Amino acid sequence: MSEAIIEQAAQSRPNLYDETLARDVITVFQERKGKISFIVAGDSYIYFGDLDPLFEAMRIGLEDGGYAAFTLENVDEENEELLLKTKPEWRWQLTASGRFAHRREYVLEVAESHGLTLVHYEPLDNFRYERGVGVRGHIFVMRKSSSSTTNKDEL
Repeated sequence: MSEAIIEQAAQSRPNLYDETLARDVITVFQERKGKISFIVAGDSYIYFGDLDPLFEAMRIGLEDGGYAAFTLENVDEENEELLLKTKPEWRWQLTASGRFAHRREYVLEVAESHGLTLVHYEPLDNFRYERGVGVRGHIFVMRKSSSSTTNKDEL
């Protein structure tokens, strides 16, 4: 978040936030003194292509058993079909908007490698409109395993 947005939020809802920061999210997760119990990131992670550094930072910053809920964009259906035919192992795609669209399977793979287990997933069709066209996306809710290894049977 920018300083201006944080100031506006603090003025409109004083005493709502315990703490606000305008810093790189990876740095915050890695350097925070206390562990985080719940991360909510709506339309934030769409600016990362490779999610590995971000998920590693979440693994470091989240307390054991902590949750992360976030949205990501997906490519449109036509582009998804084309990518599956031409690049069946595609992970992310830079879109015309300058944001990244991520493949569900890639997100799950990276999450698992960092001890994050999927709790809930939903596709989000038309969750936002850009120039009158609906944007496809997904919402993920994940939980950090209580050990350093991922256990799919944990939940």
